[in-house]
Amino acid sequence: MPEPPRSGDAVLALVRRAEIADDDVIAGFLTRSGPVPSTAPDTATRLIQAGILTPFQARLILQGKHKGFKLGPYRILNQIGAGGTGVVYLAEHAALRRRVALKVLPGKQALDPANVARFYKEARAAATLDHPNIVHAYDVACDKGTHFLVLEYIDGDTLDRLLAVRGRLPVGEAVSYAVQAAAGLQHAHEKGVAHRDIKPANLLVGRDGIVKVLDLGLAEFFEDSGTKLARSVGDVMGTTDYVAPEQLRDCAAADHRADIYNLGATLYHLLTGRPPFVGTTAAKMLAHQLSVARPARQLCGEVPEGLSVAVERMLAKDPADRYQTAAEVVQVLLPFVSTPDRRGRPSGKLPPLAAALAHESTAGLEVTAIRGSLAAAAALADAVARARRWKRLAVMGMVGTAAFALATVALAALCFVK
Repeated sequence: MPEPPRSGDAVLALVRRAEIADDDVIAGFLTRSGPVPSTAPDTATRLIQAGILTPFQARLILQGKHKGFKLGPYRILNQIGAGGTGVVYLAEHAALRRRVALKVLPGKQALDPANVARFYKEARAAATLDHPNIVHAYDVACDKGTHFLVLEYIDGDTLDRLLAVRGRLPVGEAVSYAVQAAAGLQHAHEKGVAHRDIKPANLLVGRDGIVKVLDLGLAEFFEDSGTKLARSVGDVMGTTDYVAPEQLRDCAAADHRADIYNLGATLYHLLTGRPPFVGTTAAKMLAHQLSVARPARQLCGEVPEGLSVAVERMLAKDPADRYQTAAEVVQVLLPFVSTPDRRGRPSGKLPPLAAALAHESTAGLEVTAIRGSLAAAAALADAVARARRWKRLAVMGMVGTAAFALATVALAALCFVK
């Protein structure tokens, strides 16, 4: 058990041993800050204010730790994610100063050489994917027995966090996220890579509104043991709320169309505020195979009938009854991005880059129908808005007319009395 530092000098000694900051940086800090505070917490606070330590690093230093602050050339800045069996860190390349996300292979899986080999193989496959709607995999490496994947760092929130804070999302916004995810999946499927665990937690929305698919091709290695079904490695993939029926029967036989089911279940959750089936894990597993989810429109009247039907098709039990490609999903969902809200205004939009990527993903399909549908959806939104404006004007006119009539009657009565 490490001994917590009791003085400011002890804190600086641990910072040096941890190789968090170069000697010249620490020397500059001492020159600017003057005498080191006598207490360890005060010194750590001053180092945070100077930008030398992050709160995460300071917390570990004050516990007396000096190991685990580096992985290869990367300095660990913060822990930004953790599941039942894996951890994600925000890190910075010591020389390039580029921030990345490091995803560490769980220790139990690292004990199996065959599993490690498969991890590297799938990491290399993920690195071949190059699409703005997919988080880029830059590198895969090992440092002192710790295997880790170097990923693009995106400042944003996953959709499960948005659901936890906001509940169900506006129709257009939910659809825009699904369209972007489908565009990324289309690229991956064309490269022969399937995800097999699409869910809100694996869809990240950046501050610019661009959706990034996480863990493409690597979901098996980073499952959350609290929600994942994994009787043995490679046996059952998918999370109980979003798993496709064929993944429960024979995961090895499941193909890219399982991603379409997973995405359909995710979109259902975004639109209605709940997954397609609820109950115990066993009940949900059974329902995915045998039951038909209530139409999304029945749970949320704002969901257009056509969108509700599209989600039902994505959730078809037989893969042959679903849309056969993610590009078809993009084509069908695109018009609903402009679905009006209660005020008659479009409830969602695609950032320009995302819109271009969505249309690019449907390059092999008939796009005239898409443009026509988009125009029709926009016209519908305008018509609804106009109708509601006219309704307000009509009501105001009726109120004005009634008031004028009452005033006239009152005046006549007054004249009669006189």
